Amino acid sequence: MKIFRAAAIACAATVAVGALAQQNPFSAFRGKLKDGMYEYKAQMDMSGVPGMPQGMKVPPMTMKHCLKQEDIEKGAMARGRDGKGMPDNCKVENMKMSGNTATYTMVCKGGPDMVADNTITFTGDGYKMNMKMQMNERGQTMNMTQVAEAKYVGPCQ
Repeated sequence: MKIFRAAAIACAATVAVGALAQQNPFSAFRGKLKDGMYEYKAQMDMSGVPGMPQGMKVPPMTMKHCLKQEDIEKGAMARGRDGKGMPDNCKVENMKMSGNTATYTMVCKGGPDMVADNTITFTGDGYKMNMKMQMNERGQTMNMTQVAEAKYVGPCQ
């Protein structure tokens, strides 16, 4: 189903908080996390997708990822299952860091087009992220929200 494909792309793009090669908006993330194995949990609400019932949520996803210092410095803290991170057609705008909380917008153009407003708060052993996104695929606008949490579970093996 096309809607679920779009949701999977959106989830991979947002959990993959990737980086820009020339200018690193994620440099403020240095020192906020430590190297090691993290468990990620994410839940997406698709109520704003045309044809979906109110309260429609994608089953929660849980995965583990070994996080290296270079991943933190690039903002690639939770690459998608494909290991590639954020798609090439996406960029980060309006990055602001205040204390342990960062806000930024991820903009993707060239299919599927998407704008995602993100808030990420670093905790003592990981982070919590909230995202509101609007995706446009073939002229159809889809509004979705996602919450994610990452917790340090120990050294990488």
